Amino acid sequence: MIRIVFMFLLCLSACAAPSPKFMGIAPVRAEVQGSQFVMRRDGRLVEVIRVNGEWAPRLGEQLGRRAEIAVEEAYGCPVRDIRGDAALMIARLKCGEADDLAKIGYGPG
Repeated sequence: MIRIVFMFLLCLSACAAPSPKFMGIAPVRAEVQGSQFVMRRDGRLVEVIRVNGEWAPRLGEQLGRRAEIAVEEAYGCPVRDIRGDAALMIARLKCGEADDLAKIGYGPG
C-alpha cells in the first residue's frame, strides 16, 4: 500500500517537470481563459506544459491558441509555430534571445 501511495505522489510531482533541455530554467506561470501553463524559455524555444485538468482538450481547437497567447504575453515575442499535444508543447519564437529587443536601436542617427 505504501508503494502505491509513493508512486502516486511521484507521478503527481512530475506533472510540471521540465524536459532535460529546459532543466534549471526558472518557470513562468500563466493562465489564459481557464487553461494554466508553466513555461520555460531557452533561446527561441519555449516549453509549455499545461498543468490544469480539462476534459479532452485538443491542441487544434482553442488550447493551442491559448498556449500561444500565454507565451506571447509572458515573453513579449510573437510565436512562429507551436507543436505538441494537449499536455506538452514546444513554441518557436520569431525573436531571438531575451535581450535582443534591448539591442535594437531607434533607427539611424
